[in-house]
Amino acid sequence: MKFYLVRHGQSEANFHRIIAGHGNYPLTDLGKEQAKSLGQEFLKKGIKFDAVYASDIIRASETVNIICKEIGFKNIVFDKRLREGDAGVFEGKYWDGLTEDESEFLDSTMREDKDVKIPDGESNLDMTIRIKEAFLEIIENNQENSTILIVGHGGTLYHILIRVLNLLPEKLEEWFGSCLLNIIERESAEDTWKITMFNNKKI
Repeated sequence: MKFYLVRHGQSEANFHRIIAGHGNYPLTDLGKEQAKSLGQEFLKKGIKFDAVYASDIIRASETVNIICKEIGFKNIVFDKRLREGDAGVFEGKYWDGLTEDESEFLDSTMREDKDVKIPDGESNLDMTIRIKEAFLEIIENNQENSTILIVGHGGTLYHILIRVLNLLPEKLEEWFGSCLLNIIERESAEDTWKITMFNNKKI
């Protein structure tokens, strides 16, 4: 089984440094080009998917729709469990406008304090539970020789690769880039997962 894990293209929130959370911020023109280029790369390399899953938030849904238009794939499954973390009261705020206390609090929710819940949002533990459930369900619902694409968010990929599979260090040296490839695979259900590409770099 082989997974291609992709973060959405650049969104308006990314460009303006806004905390997006579950907010519906569309792709920028650059984000659309990033998605189109990735779809064309899949087509050029002859990569075909047995199944495609994505977050239903617009920046992810736009990305996956553009990719799938390029490769001629139609049966996309949208799953709200693959969403970015719910940023609650911080959603819509500018990163650069946060106070020092607010920044420290947000940092703490992404580190060791996994059960710290963002007011009106969710905790890291909440996010881990829903993404693990979705990911394991995807594995269960597909054949072991399947090639699967998941298009989500930085948080989606973080939880799959670190919280669920423990394939990357807790503190990443670089965050997941827009429409860059992260690939994990295993030979059989008895084998452990291996990460073979991170942010377009072979491992």
